[in-house]
Amino acid sequence: MIRLSLGTAIELGILNKKSDIPPTTAYIMIGNRCNNNCAFCSQSTESSTRKDKLSRVIWPEYSKEEILNAFKNYKGSNIKRICIQSMASNDAHETVKEFIEYIKDDIDLPISLSAKLESSDEIEKFFSYGVDKIGIAIDAANKDLYESIKGNNYNEKIKFVTDMAMKYPGKISTHIIVGLGESHEDIYKLYTYLIGNNVTVSLFAFTPVKGTKMENINQPSIESYRRVQLMTYMINKGCLKDSFKFEEGYLKDIKISENIKQDINKGYPFEIRGCKDCNRPYYNERPGSTIYNYSRSLDKEEIDKSIKELNL
Repeated sequence: MIRLSLGTAIELGILNKKSDIPPTTAYIMIGNRCNNNCAFCSQSTESSTRKDKLSRVIWPEYSKEEILNAFKNYKGSNIKRICIQSMASNDAHETVKEFIEYIKDDIDLPISLSAKLESSDEIEKFFSYGVDKIGIAIDAANKDLYESIKGNNYNEKIKFVTDMAMKYPGKISTHIIVGLGESHEDIYKLYTYLIGNNVTVSLFAFTPVKGTKMENINQPSIESYRRVQLMTYMINKGCLKDSFKFEEGYLKDIKISENIKQDINKGYPFEIRGCKDCNRPYYNERPGSTIYNYSRSLDKEEIDKSIKELNL
């Protein structure tokens, strides 16, 4: 089964609708069902939600021929990368291989893969197929949360991700979901460790999905998320721990240099970060609702609002 995110299908012209923020990456989901049982995920083995959803995004199904033809006939300039989200199953991984082989001679775009890969041989195999970046989800920012929500060994996962990032510099990414029950200090420790080991890290805001175990958990407050965005932005800029004051794990105060203040006034910390050319429109939010990750440059009103939401 091959699906496109709704925004991707619109951008490629397969679906005759409008989107106000075009995706800069074409998002493709492959697989019928995931073998994982992540408590927050619509694709979990125990989830009762519809299977054409991932987070809050709808993913309509198309044939590989329809998808390839859409790419061949694409006249736009927004799409600069393909990102394949693979279910955790052998069948899905085999379909990923077949799909890459089917499109790679006709589509001159870099390909990222997000998948549950657990050995160096698997990583090497997908790089050999033509993938240039691989994302391995960590999601939860501390050991207890990770093992209760995802059911796997946290220390083994962190070691594997960082080992692969050191072996393949600039090619391994992960993401952290803010709002699963972690503290800001947990995120600081994990984020700093990952960045120090050559891992590219994206942030998501937890999004409750009906039919999952965590459907009744609220999204993080926008103040909490904005502070994490600013903290991680500053870590990327080389700021040290003495820039951040934690009280019982919560980020209570931030020392902001003049350079960082200038970046805040341009809205940079509130824009999506992660893999190049990945803007993930409305992955955490609905149009018109609170925006956690801005998928484009912010205007003056949005910058002012984001600074107010920081509440520092």
